[in-house]
Amino acid sequence: MTITLLEALAKKGFQYVQVKGFTSDKHFDYVDPRIFIMVPMKELPTDPLLKDIYEPINSELLRRWAMEKDEMTEFRIAMN
Repeated sequence: MTITLLEALAKKGFQYVQVKGFTSDKHFDYVDPRIFIMVPMKELPTDPLLKDIYEPINSELLRRWAMEKDEMTEFRIAMN
């Protein structure tokens, strides 16, 4: 994940990312994740059953993660 990629997604109309945390053995985990996968979304779901963790594509948090040099945690963008 890079700032350039986040900006490119914003230019394509993506407004949010769904944040998914995984352990190193690929199990969902938000307490001590090893990998964060960001799923780009153009709008938030309105169905209450689809509530999850979302972050605006232009947020300061995503920009900090894009510049993160921590080798223990990976930040990736899911691409189709």
